[in-house]
Amino acid sequence: MRSEVELLLCCADISIATARAERIRSLLHTELNWEYLLQTAGRHGVLPLLSRNLHAIALTDVPQTILEQLRHQSRTNAARNLFLTDELLKLLTLLEAHTIPALPYKGPALTFSIYGNLALRDFTDLDILVHERDYERAQCLLSTSGYRLMHAFEWESAYVDSSGRVAVDLHQRMTSREFPSPLQFEPIWERRHHTVLLGTKVPTLSPEDTLLMLAVQISKDAGSRYFQLAKLCDMAALLRAYPDLDLTGVLSQAKELGGERMVQFSLCLTHKLLGTPLPQEILGEVRAQPVIDQLVELTRLQLFDDRDPVARDQRSIDQFRWLVRERLRDKLHPYYFRYVHATFAPCRLDQQLLPLPHGFGFLHYGIRPIRLLCKYSLLLFRRHLGTKLS
Repeated sequence: MRSEVELLLCCADISIATARAERIRSLLHTELNWEYLLQTAGRHGVLPLLSRNLHAIALTDVPQTILEQLRHQSRTNAARNLFLTDELLKLLTLLEAHTIPALPYKGPALTFSIYGNLALRDFTDLDILVHERDYERAQCLLSTSGYRLMHAFEWESAYVDSSGRVAVDLHQRMTSREFPSPLQFEPIWERRHHTVLLGTKVPTLSPEDTLLMLAVQISKDAGSRYFQLAKLCDMAALLRAYPDLDLTGVLSQAKELGGERMVQFSLCLTHKLLGTPLPQEILGEVRAQPVIDQLVELTRLQLFDDRDPVARDQRSIDQFRWLVRERLRDKLHPYYFRYVHATFAPCRLDQQLLPLPHGFGFLHYGIRPIRLLCKYSLLLFRRHLGTKLS
């Protein structure tokens, strides 16, 4: 592990034990690539935590120019977060005025409920969950309130305001149907808690549902370019903020809904990378499942992979997404059949090479694999022949 990465992991918490603080001081006396450290912290959304802990633990061991950069970025982040929090309150007021129940999650609501300080998390957009029956009304409301639709998916729509400063992800579900998610709007609305943002009481997820949400987000993004260390910091901060959280009950609930492995994986990854303490009972259950260690290792290897995300091994990502699904019906979701269909669906070339009468086009599905086999066999033969001649 690079010294910069170890230092970042040591600082990625809101409470630093004495032994970890000593390790931070020790690492600061090694030769560090500060540019790499700041870039990596920014990419993983943990600059606020890095800045806070370096200022608190080892102020005299950090170059002055780096401290100035961190102070500037921290002030900028705090100002942006306050601005976005104010915008969130306006949006919730707007939705409430049109009788649309809405749950903000991630962003300001999550940050304040588990960190107790809006400046300790880096967020750039606002995530709001509404019931599926209210989704279209909420979309129309945003469109008529100055927000422009940027992207639309079957589970969410991304909007931006006229100034380009406020991005809103409006959700009718937290993930696409391709990914098993143990969270539905009605039960989490019934179990909702409240937090206070800038003096205003707003609804948010209960601690148990927050744990499930974070597990879903971590499992969904693991292996992709969207995965950030900040998500693990959120899990650690949640467990610290709610030490009496019923992990056994959450795992039991998740098991009924096909998400137990996601929760176990997320807890184990947070424990191994950040040292977050877990009950022995939970650790014992995790150790009894080798697949969890395999998932953790796959994720750990890619988390600080500096290669271009496009260049990463897609097979490892697909392997992770297969393993993290625990139910056969989730493994056999149409998500995987799309890859098969994309490979074997007839293309225009197949139709040109062998025109078939109307009504017999389905035969191309059998012809295409034969054509691909011949094509790639010929390529391999030519490559082999070229190697022998050279």
